[in-house]
Amino acid sequence: MKIKKFFYLVFVPVIAIAILSCAEEDNDDLIDDRDKFLGTWNVNETCTRDSYSVEIVKDPSNSSQVIIENFWLIGYHEKAPYAIVAGNNITIPKQQMCNNGANEVSGGGTLSKNKISWNYTVNDGADLYTCSATYEKP
Repeated sequence: MKIKKFFYLVFVPVIAIAILSCAEEDNDDLIDDRDKFLGTWNVNETCTRDSYSVEIVKDPSNSSQVIIENFWLIGYHEKAPYAIVAGNNITIPKQQMCNNGANEVSGGGTLSKNKISWNYTVNDGADLYTCSATYEKP
């Protein structure tokens, strides 16, 4: 009888705690830095471009990258540049954009209070544009 009582008082709680401690942990603390960059942004650019909008989406092939659709007003049907996100910084490594690869782009920006401040260059093969832009959420 004493053994049963000891078993229920000691081993049952120990086993219950062991089972509960094996439960899968929530990963709510894991935040994707890209999330704050996603969505539609209104663009004001210093280059020869007008005001327009872009759509920033996650790059499905890389967990630290986004794709900036309609960047530099190239159109949504053109090959858009990708950018690497780290914290509040976003970097466009030197790369070709547009379906024919005619434009080379590189640069970067910083996110602060729903606004991305950009500096980048675009080489269209004839001219080199040095641009500043501000992206703001509508």
